[in-house]
Amino acid sequence: MSIIQELTDKYGYQQKSGIIDFKGTKISINLNEVGGAMYTTEPFRITLHLDKSYGIKFNVFPKNLWNKFLDFIIPNRAIFIPIAVRNQFSFAGNKDLIKKLISDKMFLENIKNEKIFIRTLNKPTNRIILTPAHGINDVNHFEKFVTILKQIENKIKNKT
Repeated sequence: MSIIQELTDKYGYQQKSGIIDFKGTKISINLNEVGGAMYTTEPFRITLHLDKSYGIKFNVFPKNLWNKFLDFIIPNRAIFIPIAVRNQFSFAGNKDLIKKLISDKMFLENIKNEKIFIRTLNKPTNRIILTPAHGINDVNHFEKFVTILKQIENKIKNKT
């Protein structure tokens, strides 16, 4: 069964609007285009819509050669991030939010071995966007990505 059919069966996903209600949270799924400088092999983008705008900027993305070079030149720049996560991802944006997220073992477990890009829109923002580099395998994989977004949402809401 395709991921679209699974989402339709489980959540009543409407392809025209691309919006579902996931445990009281508005989630939209974009299947057509992926914006920005993020490269992906499949055109999937999952957006969590926050209840209001928050003055926060945040990005998580797979570590590239430039970021590995920066870690070599400035070894203490991300010392507070566990080494396994630091080797896989680069974090940018609000330091308090980053510290809260990396202290959350469930968040770290959920992003482990995933190749995902997470970002907020311009500051202030009312959205958190997750783009998987290799698509979504099934509904369980989709729910894992939404859980990651909800973990970020909870940390943002508890910050203010």
